[in-house]
Amino acid sequence: MFDLSFYFIFAALIGLATIILIPRNLYKKYFLYGLIFGGIGDTLLITLFHLMGYLNYKNMGVTSIFGLFSFWTPISWTFYFMIFFYFLPVKKSFLVPYLLAFVALNYSVGTVMSQSGLYEVIGIYKYVQPFIYLAWCSISAWAFHKNEYKSMI
Repeated sequence: MFDLSFYFIFAALIGLATIILIPRNLYKKYFLYGLIFGGIGDTLLITLFHLMGYLNYKNMGVTSIFGLFSFWTPISWTFYFMIFFYFLPVKKSFLVPYLLAFVALNYSVGTVMSQSGLYEVIGIYKYVQPFIYLAWCSISAWAFHKNEYKSMI
């Protein structure tokens, strides 16, 4: 079973990946997108599903924010979405497999965390979780493309 250091280590590793992968001159732009769609999006989704009784984070220790999630969780999602947006394909033919790969990654990490006792998935959320990830990533990708490539459309 993992302890609360998992949240910090995961955030640090994915943060390091953003530093390695995203060029310095583009970092601010992707950080803002990551913060909006990742950090804030995660906070809203976790709060919603927690209030509905479908999701409970565990083993957060002193990093717990109102008993909903760890302080490091929205930070991890911010970094995750930075990478997601940086590599997001422009061509639609590559977009669907790309989205499905990231949904599979989200679901896999979530399953490992759930089986490790870091959070509990309750009721129907077990079955709709991949669709939530798909909707989240699809809406985020659509908004990013709409904003970044508006002159191309």
